[in-house]
Amino acid sequence: MADDDIASVRALLAQYSSGDVEAVSKLIAPEFFTYVPGGDEPTATELYVGFAAELKAAAPDLTIDIPDLAAGEDGLLHGTARVAGTLTGTLWGIPPSGEQHVFEIPLIVRPIEGRYAFNLALDTPGVIAILRSIGFVNVADEMHLPPRNPVVISDFILKLAFTGQVADKPCAHLADVRVIHPIGDVCDDCAPGEIWPTVRLCLICGHLGCCDTSTNKHARGHWEATGHALMRSIRMDEGWIWCYPDSALFQKRSLNAIEARLVASGSLPSGGA
Repeated sequence: MADDDIASVRALLAQYSSGDVEAVSKLIAPEFFTYVPGGDEPTATELYVGFAAELKAAAPDLTIDIPDLAAGEDGLLHGTARVAGTLTGTLWGIPPSGEQHVFEIPLIVRPIEGRYAFNLALDTPGVIAILRSIGFVNVADEMHLPPRNPVVISDFILKLAFTGQVADKPCAHLADVRVIHPIGDVCDDCAPGEIWPTVRLCLICGHLGCCDTSTNKHARGHWEATGHALMRSIRMDEGWIWCYPDSALFQKRSLNAIEARLVASGSLPSGGA
């Protein structure tokens, strides 16, 4: 049975590598590796198909193979995916570079009713290293500066990178949200002329503080001084939420749901702060 699954995974990846993006919908199961999405959430199939389509559009020669995929004693499949492609198109705001990139990603595969759930066994530094090599994240000695390109990385990828999981972590602080929208876009605490990559909005009081890769880290300092646990990204169209004490990231749809609840209860004016 394991041999059949290994052959199926390799065959579908070969179809995708040859340009058949729809092969991903036959490969990826609706549920994630350790998590079944709720009725109001996109399935793993939907997210991975969209992700795969974006990658192929930016790197038409992209190939993915798992030459060492094999059954483990735990009943799961284990291997290292070799991902290779040339960035000849725009990807999430990163302009074409013409550079070829090759990554090796350890993973675990769980068969689910003829399709598969994948666990990318990368830690946060490993994910950041990949994003940095492509140009999504500044090099280490420039992390305190604004990004060179107006990139927008999906909440899905950020969540995997910073929490290691797709499911929401437990967090009681979401009930404390009182502010949704900022009234400015400048750090409240930095001196005039200081530079930061971006600012974050405190969802409790509306404080604006520079992010955790900035020199001053005023958003984090605000949490440490006040105990206000939640901040959101106000950069471009982002709206993900970060909880400092719980190290939990919530996607923009969580912010939208909180806003709708506050508006319905009369705690927040419609379309207001």
